Amino acid sequence: MLSNEYKVCVERDSKHMKKLILIGGGMLLLLGAMVVGALFATPMFASAQSNTSTATPSTTTETNPYCGQYLRDLANRLHVPTSTLQQQSLAAVKDVLAQMVKDGRLTQKQANAIVQQIQNPQLCSDQALARAESALVLYTLRGYLPEITNDVAMGLHLTPAELKAQLQSGKSLNDVATAQHVPTSQLRTIVIDAVQSALNKAVGAGDVTQQQATTFMQQLRSNPRILDHILAHHGLMNGMMQPGNWPQS
Repeated sequence: MLSNEYKVCVERDSKHMKKLILIGGGMLLLLGAMVVGALFATPMFASAQSNTSTATPSTTTETNPYCGQYLRDLANRLHVPTSTLQQQSLAAVKDVLAQMVKDGRLTQKQANAIVQQIQNPQLCSDQALARAESALVLYTLRGYLPEITNDVAMGLHLTPAELKAQLQSGKSLNDVATAQHVPTSQLRTIVIDAVQSALNKAVGAGDVTQQQATTFMQQLRSNPRILDHILAHHGLMNGMMQPGNWPQS
């Protein structure tokens, strides 16, 4: 039969392990969100947004409320101060990164960059939240590529098969439109309307929210370089769906 002292030790260690598991799981979610942002959101609209912000640089960063809510809620559940949660979470991440460097999965330079990114206040900014939401919308649009392709092909007086064949041959949307005697201004309207139509269907299906769709279209309409890149790419909307294809400067 276990002694009372032993039972107390077991219960205490069990609670400590639960805290570590929750902290570790939370950090995995945060790291996952950071990776999504790095791979999808940042390349999408960063260059276009930087063009509009360089003229009037902002010295303040608005923190989105959900980051604070997450930290406070997790800290309350673990019965620790928020500052302790942040410190211990960062320490755990550094330990994991150090092990990954030791195992040859990361270079020390890469590990340092990850730590720097985690500590970047921009990670929890309203802008980061907006980019993450745009990434989700962009990912959702993958499922609506056939509808987008059909609408664009119709606007160019082609069948979807004919449009795909020309794009696969190396032509850009601009090239196809020129051959079809469709002016650039009209092509822009065709593409924007096709994306808008797909988003309307996505909202109706519950795949994205109306606010997400509205914000996404505002970004697309207000950043000409994004649309220019889509039109210049030979893969139609695939140019928009592949984050690495987005202009970086």
